[in-house]
Amino acid sequence: MQIALICVVTLATLLATLQFSEASGTYQEAVRQDVRRQGAVLEDIRFVYGDEAPLAFEVAVAQARADALGPLRGDGRLAASEYRLAAQTAFGLRTAEGASPVLATDRYRHQRLGYDLPRRLSDVQRRSPELYALDPDATLRSGDRRVTWGLIAAGGAGATVLVAVLAAVVLRPRRWRRGTSGPPGGRVLRKLELLPQPATASAHRGTVTLHLAVSALLLLLPLGQVVAASVEQRAQAEAARKAVRTTTSIAAGGQRTAFLLAAQEEAVLGHLRATARELAALDTGTSAEDARHERTVAVTERGIATHIEKIAAHMGRLPGAEDDVDAAAMAALRSAPDDWGGLVDENLRQVDLAERASTRGTFLSGATALAVVSEMLAGMTVAALALGAGRRWVLWTAAGTAGSAALVFAALL
Repeated sequence: MQIALICVVTLATLLATLQFSEASGTYQEAVRQDVRRQGAVLEDIRFVYGDEAPLAFEVAVAQARADALGPLRGDGRLAASEYRLAAQTAFGLRTAEGASPVLATDRYRHQRLGYDLPRRLSDVQRRSPELYALDPDATLRSGDRRVTWGLIAAGGAGATVLVAVLAAVVLRPRRWRRGTSGPPGGRVLRKLELLPQPATASAHRGTVTLHLAVSALLLLLPLGQVVAASVEQRAQAEAARKAVRTTTSIAAGGQRTAFLLAAQEEAVLGHLRATARELAALDTGTSAEDARHERTVAVTERGIATHIEKIAAHMGRLPGAEDDVDAAAMAALRSAPDDWGGLVDENLRQVDLAERASTRGTFLSGATALAVVSEMLAGMTVAALALGAGRRWVLWTAAGTAGSAALVFAALL
């Protein structure tokens, strides 16, 4: 019976350890997937809003100026010169060798509001389907399922140990008690006591019970250690994932915000130029016709500046559901400083959880070491007591067991 119980405990512990080990590997795979996926998200956002968007905006602004100044180019040299400059700039940038697909095709071009950057981002993301197909959350859940099976196996092992302890303390089957009176070599296995048996001990039952408690600790403590290690691994993985997502959100949101602010500044400069043009029309030495023409151009430029504000708002808008942009990219682009604070707080919470799990594992390791020493002392104590000596060893065994139990209690706090 003892052999069967010990085999069950051993197999259940092995199964639990394997499940926790597989879970740990799965958690690390989730981190690797998150790093690769978030890296793809950030790179694509940087490419669209950092590399392509500024030039596309310049083309949109130049085209808006050309469209607004075109009707005035026959009224005076100023309007004609500004029109030609804007039109040639827009045409040259669109048709330049190696021009971005944003400029080289009409797929992203809006009739009056520049270019559709969210659509461009969606198309760029489709170039890396293998990266965007990664699902770190699903991988993490797979690890959690392995942990669940590990906990079930560990619970089974713990329950088996408790059954073995109960059998050793309370149950005393009659056939076991008369096993020692049989013929020599008849039932050798029944005479073995792989676990101390206080219920069948002829003397020093208290010491044998103490020995049994130490043996039970040696069987249970490894289970606690692997569970603590699993909690630590998951918390570390979650902390790493939160750190990666926080970095991506800050960088991705910063790319779009930087582009939008630069575009809005261009609109502000347009209003300032229009005001300066109106003031220049008041300078002496300018003919009345030229002054009137300059004022007309100034009014037109003020309208252009207002139009540039609309272009900036359209090109810098947040993606919507209709744009078919990856959900992680949308979340990164929509994130705000308040959201970053929440991600940082969650990261710190997971780091704290990992530290506490690590401390718990350290306590359990110390408890195991003390239990090993106590097991050795208990064996020596039982042998010494059988010879009528060794009572002082009982105190050392009890002290080691109490120390191990204290460390277990500290780990559970």
